[in-house]
Amino acid sequence: MRVSEPVHDESTSSDGQSDIEDAPSSSGRDTTHEDDTGSSSNAEEAQGSHIPFEQLLQQKQEGGLLPKGSAAQRHSRSHSYSILAKRDFKRENKNRPIEQSSKRPVPRHRQVVELRNSESRDPRFENLSGKFSTDQFRKQYAFVYDEELPEEKRNLKSQMQKTKDPEAKQQLQTQLARIEQQIKEEQTRRQQQTALKSHKAEERAAVKQGKKPFFLKRSEAKRQELVAKYKHLKASGGLEKVVQKRRRKNAMKDHRYVPSSRNQQ
Repeated sequence: MRVSEPVHDESTSSDGQSDIEDAPSSSGRDTTHEDDTGSSSNAEEAQGSHIPFEQLLQQKQEGGLLPKGSAAQRHSRSHSYSILAKRDFKRENKNRPIEQSSKRPVPRHRQVVELRNSESRDPRFENLSGKFSTDQFRKQYAFVYDEELPEEKRNLKSQMQKTKDPEAKQQLQTQLARIEQQIKEEQTRRQQQTALKSHKAEERAAVKQGKKPFFLKRSEAKRQELVAKYKHLKASGGLEKVVQKRRRKNAMKDHRYVPSSRNQQ
C-alpha cells in the first residue's frame, strides 16, 4: 500500500514567513520612528540619485526644483560656477586691457517706493541763505566783545581776589590774559576798519571832484594806523607808559650786543 507524503505549500509558508518578518514588534516601534526622522535627508538624496541627470536638468528648466542636498543639485552648482570661471573676456587689441561687461542681473527683490537719500547741508554755503556780509556779521555779534567778555573779565578778577589756592589763581590769571588779548585785538581791528572806511570815503569824494583814485598801500595804511594809535594814547594819558615800555625793550635788545667782561690773567 502506497502512502502519499504531505505536500507543503511553498507560497503559504513563504507568505507566512514574510508576514512574520514584516510584522513590527512592540519593542521596535519607537526605534522605527526615530530612524524615519533621522534619515529624511538621506531619503531625499537617494531619491535624487536614482533620477537621471538629464531628466533632472529638464525638470529644472521646466520650473521644477531639484531635491535639496542631492548630488544633482551639487553638480548643477559646480557646473554653473565652472561656466562663470571659464568665461572668455575679449579685448580689441593685445595692448588693451580685458574688458568685462557692465551689465548686471536685475535683483529679484526691488524697492517699490524709492526713498530720497539724506543729504547734509550747511546754510553758510547755500544760495538761499544769501551772501555773507562781514560788516553785518560783526554788528550782530558785537555784543560778545561789548558785553560778554567784559562781564567775564570782571568775574575772573573777583574770583582771583577771593581764591587762596596758587594753582587755581594761576589758571584764573591765564584765562584773564586770554580775554584781555581778545578784547585788545577787537579794538585794534575796529580802529583799522574805521581808518579804512574814512580813507575810502575821502577817495570817493575826490573821484567825484574829478581826481584820480588813489589806492592805499599797506605801508601807508600801517603809518596811518600808528598815527591814530598815537593820538588815542595821547588823549587817554597812556602815551608815557607805552614809551617807557618801548625804551626798556630796545635797551634789552642793545644789551645783547654788548660784549661781556673777560677775566684778565
